[in-house]
Amino acid sequence: DAKHTRARARLISGMAALAACALVVTGCGGGGDSDAEAASDAPADTASALEPDKGSVTILTWEGYHDQELLDQYAQESGVEVTQITAGSVDEMFAKAQSSQGQIDLVYFDLGNVDRYLKAGMLQALDPSKVPNVANISPGLPWEPALTVDEQLYGLPYNWGTLPLCWSKEAFPTAPTSWQVLWDPQYAGKVSIPDDSYLGIPMVALAEGINDPYQLDDQGFAEVKTGLESLRPQVKTLSAGFNDQANLFASGDAVVGYCQNIAVVNQLNEEGDKFAYGFPEEGTPFWVDSSMMMKGANRQEVYDFINYTLEVPWQAKFIEATGSAGVISYEEAATVVPEDVLAKSEIVNLQDPNFWEAMKPMVAPNNMDERVALWNEFKAGF
Repeated sequence: DAKHTRARARLISGMAALAACALVVTGCGGGGDSDAEAASDAPADTASALEPDKGSVTILTWEGYHDQELLDQYAQESGVEVTQITAGSVDEMFAKAQSSQGQIDLVYFDLGNVDRYLKAGMLQALDPSKVPNVANISPGLPWEPALTVDEQLYGLPYNWGTLPLCWSKEAFPTAPTSWQVLWDPQYAGKVSIPDDSYLGIPMVALAEGINDPYQLDDQGFAEVKTGLESLRPQVKTLSAGFNDQANLFASGDAVVGYCQNIAVVNQLNEEGDKFAYGFPEEGTPFWVDSSMMMKGANRQEVYDFINYTLEVPWQAKFIEATGSAGVISYEEAATVVPEDVLAKSEIVNLQDPNFWEAMKPMVAPNNMDERVALWNEFKAGF
């Protein structure tokens, strides 16, 4: 109806506003054709002498997070044009990266996908000494081991966050505490989850009581398959990105779901405090998105762009606009981010010494072929 149409329009506008304050943002990267992955055994380039600048940088990032006006402003300040290519899912991002090798300089994906991109021969090791603002990264953030392979560093973090359970407060006067709520028959057709095998299967595994959702044995895969089959009637449609998931909740087509990013909840709450998120008792996947350099992108202008997005003022704008965590410390953020914004972000979790114990860091999953096949079977017919 007209009310829902206006709500959708406001949400889309809000997400565009987020984009105007973020040149690089979360998501998670991976997916794609497994045969193509296996076919490429080319080693990743090691950090080496810089190549000549081109006067431009091309990035592959998440839909809805880059505003062309801001990219144009950066071009005016730096003399370097930044062109964006967007993706709405992990699988789409990997496929685009693979089909555009030699054209893309930076891809933004999470720690768990480093191995997949390396095996596909797409990554260029980088030299952190060329990014002085690496000093601004929160010392408590666990990122360096997962981004280091054979003593070569392949990325620098830009943002971290969780993939929590989210819900409508109207539908849930009492906050749910388990992933099992997504299987509750009374919410049939009102459950939202992203269309992404890399993200979705770990959540289902946790709901099935599997402690390590990234290393599944035969029994684990069987349990996940059963879980997906029973989840199918609960989901009316799979969301194709942040905007799509926000629109589903805003229109009332979803009342509970597996949230791809807390920015979705923050944007929904610009219409009033009607939505919430939390961390289920079975554990919650979390990610650290990083700027990953592609082969052929070892140029100073690419390093400069990475460095720019790690400046404290830039991170502050990003956090304030999106409610995301960025990568600066809580102490630093508290001096530059408004208190009300900080309270809604995940940065406050860094004050809890037990926070990371409740999280399930996204690492390279085993048997990705089987995971993709299970997911494709699950989503057939949507």
